[in-house]
Amino acid sequence: MDKKFIGDRYAKIRLAHGISGRKLSQELGQSTEYINQIENGRNLPSVEGLLNFCDYFHISVGEFFEDGFAYPVQYDKIIKELNKMDALGLDTVYDLLRLINSNKNK
Repeated sequence: MDKKFIGDRYAKIRLAHGISGRKLSQELGQSTEYINQIENGRNLPSVEGLLNFCDYFHISVGEFFEDGFAYPVQYDKIIKELNKMDALGLDTVYDLLRLINSNKNK
């Protein structure tokens, strides 16, 4: 993990929620410059700052650092919906995903 990963993650999660850097800084009690420095890889958040960020967006620190999940906010929404489905619905979604991804590779 490096500053770039953390900065990119901050920006992706913030943008996925449609929140400006200014609004986020106000909500977290930080300066706009602080959030900007993190997102641009010039600074790292404190442990407390990272915990507050994760709490604000209702994600775990593990989800924040899971580099296999490029879009944790979207994955969380999808998983919540998948958990409401029965086996047939899950199989249908799986088949649809395979079809979408196979067309993407053409």
